[in-house]
Parts: sequence; structure tokens; C-alpha cells
Amino acid sequence: MIDLATDNRLLARFSTELAGAPRPRPLLMACAEDVEAARLAWASRIADEYRSVAIFSELLRLLSDLEAPFAASCAVHRLIGDELRHTQLTTEVVDWLGGRDDLEIDLRDLGLPPRRSDETPATRALRIIAREIVVGEEESIHALAAYRDATTEPAIREVLQQLLADEVRHAAAGRALLALFEHGTLAEATVATRVSLPAVMAADREDLRAHYVASATGGPGRALGACLEVADLEAKWQRRARCFV
Repeated sequence: MIDLATDNRLLARFSTELAGAPRPRPLLMACAEDVEAARLAWASRIADEYRSVAIFSELLRLLSDLEAPFAASCAVHRLIGDELRHTQLTTEVVDWLGGRDDLEIDLRDLGLPPRRSDETPATRALRIIAREIVVGEEESIHALAAYRDATTEPAIREVLQQLLADEVRHAAAGRALLALFEHGTLAEATVATRVSLPAVMAADREDLRAHYVASATGGPGRALGACLEVADLEAKWQRRARCFV
């Protein structure tokens, strides 16, 4: 687990500007079983958020190599900052719930997308944008909205709302980045990939929803953002589907 604290006052200024000052620890009105379930659930989210830091950092380098538009690089730079802040937020919630001293949170092997032998910088950048940002961030919107609505502890609900607001912006940015590959040199360099990409994205979306359903088993800690029922997710998916009718 990375160290979130520093004795270096200059470096601390950067982290404070990005993440903000620590929030007051809430008074949790929950039983020990609920708190422990939530502590473990939020601990697993630390790695999820930091994985996005690593992936989006690779994307920023790829876009730089491809001489992508300045605004595109700025957008991805902002996404990286958001995911760093999410890492700090999820860690803070774990600390509210009892801390992480007894937890092994390994951020070294995050299951990053494997590189293909025939993958060019352009095709890899396109795949990251389509699969990790467009599909991944769009699907996380539904899950986060479900967790937020199921959570009744105000401080934790507010954290989920902050995460959700950022994910909505990330998904929109992903669509805008994807459009860069529809014309010009980026389109010319990714013709074959763009042909197969819709089917890949649809399969990714189906896999993600299956994962969310499999993990929505209820249990303790619901009020603290730890768990969902399948019905919570289905309500969000149906609401989105009605928006396109």
C-alpha cells in the first residue's frame, strides 16, 4: 500500500490541493458486523481506484507519443488526478471504519490490460479508451448510483456521490476521446481495430454486469456502502434503458 502521508511540506501541498483536507471522522451508528463488512468492501475499492491511475497514466503517455490534441491530454491528466483522489477517499473511508493496519493491500499487481504483440500505440490507446473508460466508467456509474442510494450513513453517502459525479464526467470524456479516432491519422492507424471494437465493448459490458450481479448478494454493511441486492442494480439499468426509448 502506498504511503498517503508525507513529511515533505512542499509535496504535501500538491497532495492537499488534489485531495483536499482530511474530513472529520463520522460517528458511525452501526453494529460491529456492519462496520467490518464495510471496512473490507471499501479496502477492495482502494486497489480498483489505483488500477485506474495506472491505466490512465499509460494512456497519457500513449497520447503524448501520438501527438494527440492538447485538450485530450489535459482530459486524461485530469482523469488521473481524479483517480488519485479516489484512492485517497476510499482509503479515508477504510480508516473511518477501523483502519487498514491488519490488511494486505497490494497495489503492485493490478491486472492491467495485457499488451498484444501486434499492438501499436494507436490501437492500444483506442482499446484503453473504449474498454476502460467508455465501458468501464459508464458501467461504474450504475453501480455507484446503486451504492449511493442504498447507503444511509451521511459521510459515506457523500463520498459515493463524489465518486459518482467524477465517473459521469469520465464516461463523457471517454466518448469524446473515442471520437478522436474517427478521422485523421488516428483513424487511419486503427481501421481494423475500430471494425471489431463494438463487439468487444458489448462483450465487456456484459461481463461487467455479470460481475456486478454475482457480487450483489446482500449481507451486512449495506448502510455503509458495502453491499447491494441485484434489484438495486436492475433498477439503475432499467432507468438508463428507458432514457433511450
